[in-house]
Formats: sequence, C-alpha cells, structure tokens
Amino acid sequence: MTTAPPPERYRPAPSGRFAADLTSSDDTSTAVPSGTSDPDAHAPEPKASPRARAWTVVVGLVFLAVAGVAVRDVLLLNGTLSGDQLLAPVFDWFATVHVGAWTLWAGVGCALVALFFLTVTVRPRRRTHMAFGRGSELYARPVDVARLSTAAARRIPGVLSARTVTTRKKIAVTVVTAVTPESADTIRDRVTTQVSELSALLDPSPGVEVTVTRGGETA
Repeated sequence: MTTAPPPERYRPAPSGRFAADLTSSDDTSTAVPSGTSDPDAHAPEPKASPRARAWTVVVGLVFLAVAGVAVRDVLLLNGTLSGDQLLAPVFDWFATVHVGAWTLWAGVGCALVALFFLTVTVRPRRRTHMAFGRGSELYARPVDVARLSTAAARRIPGVLSARTVTTRKKIAVTVVTAVTPESADTIRDRVTTQVSELSALLDPSPGVEVTVTRGGETA
C-alpha cells in the first residue's frame, strides 16, 4: 500500500509591501527588532519626558517674541509700518552703559542661570515604569502593579475589599475582612504570599506590606 506524500504548505509570494523579504523559516527565536541588526537588542525602558523640555518651550517662546519685535522694527525702517522702534532704545542703552559693580553680579547671575540650564539638560529622566524581570521588555506602571495586587488580594476567601499603594520600594496592601481576629493572621499570610509572587516578578522586587482591618479596626 502506497502512502500519499504530505501536502505542501502554501506560502504566498512576497508582494513588495514588506520591509524585508519573506522567508520560509518557522523559527522565530532569532527575531530582531525593526531598525537594528543586533539580536540581543531590547526595547528602551519607558521614562518620563526630559526635564529640559518645558524650559526649551519657554526659551523658544522668548526667542520667537524677540524675533517678532525685530521683524516689526525692520518693517518700521522700511516704512511699511508706523510707530516707534522697540530695539533702538535697547541698543542705545548698551552703547552708553558704564561698567559698574552691578555688572559683576549680573555676570554671576548669568553664570548661575547657565549652570541651571546645563543641570536640567544633563539630568537623567525619571523612571515611570517597573520592569518584569531583568532584561525584560515588559513594563508596567506602579498603578498597574497596584491593581494587580488588589485583584490578587480580593481572590483570597474572607477578603471583602482591598486597596493597594505601590512604589518602587514597597507594595502596601490594605484588606478589609469580616473574620475574627484569630483568622486575620491567616488571611494576612495568604495575601502576603499572593502579592509576594507578583513582587518576585519585578526587578528590583519591592517589599510587601499587608494590613488587615475588621470593622474599621486594624488587626
């Protein structure tokens, strides 16, 4: 009895709409992120906007205002507009000003402003997400970790409600229960175990603090 050969897998021909040629390999273990040739490259960690962004907008608006004044003075010189120039008195003041003790303090003030802008520019951006494992590309906000912790605590029998406050160093869970004080320690241990399993997935792993309350009283 002759065995029929297995049917061939249909693979469509490349249409030219893709950034790379389609291959017949099913191995996805060596997938490389788009735009890089390094197979070990990872997505950048989410961070807050640079602190210099707001100051850059402010300085840009100031320069735009100065440019608008300069354009107005040029139109006044051409006779397009009528009125008094705004930059001419400033230039006259610079031409007639005398060096005094105040100029030293003005220079010190300018140096401090420049140092401030330099510090704002090179200051590292604040981390806004928590990583799941070292070298992972999965990140979550502290509020998302708090919601996961609250959901884990609510699954424990005997827990009526729960709320969580999460920071990078600690996950603080407060649960409300109707059990007797003798059973509060059991519920606290079970909630701590559940939330600690979630904390162990994070890098670095924050500490876990569980508070059990009954009828508005801390147990």
